[in-house]
Amino acid sequence: MKLFLLITFSLFISNIYANDQITKKFDNIWSEIYSKSAKKKATELDKESTELSLARAERHWLPRVYGSAQWFSTNDPTQVFFTNLGQRAIEQADFIPSDLNNPGRKNFKTGGLGIDFPLYEGGIKSSQTLMFKALLKSSELEVMAKRSEEYTEFSRHYGGLLLTLKNEIYLTELKQNLDKLINSYQVGSQSNPVGYSGLLGLKGVRNRIEGSLYELNLKALNSKTWINTKIETSENWNPDLTESLNNFLATKLAQSSSNSYSSMLLAQELKVSSLENMKEMERARHLPRVGLFAQTNMYSGDRNTANAQAYGIYLAWDIFNSDSYGRVGEADAKFRASEAKILAGKQEEKIMLEQMLASKSTLEKSLILLEDTDKILKEQTINAMKLFRSGMLNALQLAEVINRGVDLIENKNKVENQYLDVYSRIYQLNN
Repeated sequence: MKLFLLITFSLFISNIYANDQITKKFDNIWSEIYSKSAKKKATELDKESTELSLARAERHWLPRVYGSAQWFSTNDPTQVFFTNLGQRAIEQADFIPSDLNNPGRKNFKTGGLGIDFPLYEGGIKSSQTLMFKALLKSSELEVMAKRSEEYTEFSRHYGGLLLTLKNEIYLTELKQNLDKLINSYQVGSQSNPVGYSGLLGLKGVRNRIEGSLYELNLKALNSKTWINTKIETSENWNPDLTESLNNFLATKLAQSSSNSYSSMLLAQELKVSSLENMKEMERARHLPRVGLFAQTNMYSGDRNTANAQAYGIYLAWDIFNSDSYGRVGEADAKFRASEAKILAGKQEEKIMLEQMLASKSTLEKSLILLEDTDKILKEQTINAMKLFRSGMLNALQLAEVINRGVDLIENKNKVENQYLDVYSRIYQLNN
């Protein structure tokens, strides 16, 4: 198992430093990810659907035009008599009781064309238009929110990969130098307990470095797999390793105070505002509806073809409808409940942002100290190796110095990733 892991690790490291290694910059990868994003497609289609709903609602003032046509064969006395009447072709014989009651089977064609022009509908259509306008603004913010969500997730993976590979490079160089020392010098044998103990100490440090490299390898592999899946590629590449963490955060996750809350919360707030329009729509159920209408009907049979017209104004009013009872109260309760949820969400985001900003400040101070300590330990490690070669430092002392360096790298990598995570979450809360 150890041999398998060693081979896997060696192949991974050799790929990292291969001459034909492709460097992919952040902006280029992000463009690929967003162009292929399923989340983007889903939110944009939702927005398009809302735009169509709004366009339909805004046409509510247009009249309704309708038509009908039918052919039928009947021996129903009522239908035969009144369809003949519609043809304006009633005859004296039609009033003979025997013919009136038993007219025989007749074939007819009828048609109608009408227009309904609503003048007042209780405000239901106007409220519906306002509702869709709010929902459209909400959809636009949701597109922004999903973009911000995917962008910050990608930033964490790319930034984490950048940090991981840089630490891998340093640990790999340290391990190579340590291997040279162990292989080139007789630092001890079993007959020399002090020297042999030092040799074991150096080998233990080397094993620890290998273990750290395995962990970093796994992190890098996970991040790269996530990104490769998003951009649908299997090619081997690296991020731009010349970029520092601070520069990466300042340019790719620049902090902004343009929004008090996240786009997703603001989108939900607009959805809640649309529920107020829903109250007005439910209230319109209890109001009258007034409109103009005009209709022409055509009757055709074996006697004649004729038409008739009718036009006028209508009033419709549900004096009582059990299905409408309590709907306004229900809509109002839903609106107030949603308002309370938005208020709770704002409070949670405010608390979270304050916590993130406090964590950011603390982590920045820790990173400054770690950077300074890193410079000191790197210089100390170089000097310790020189002293060891000259015989002024024994193997146990060298192992202790290198161990402290590995401790620092592991701690620094942990803090850097925490800082990246906090920074990206602040970015998402502000966008």
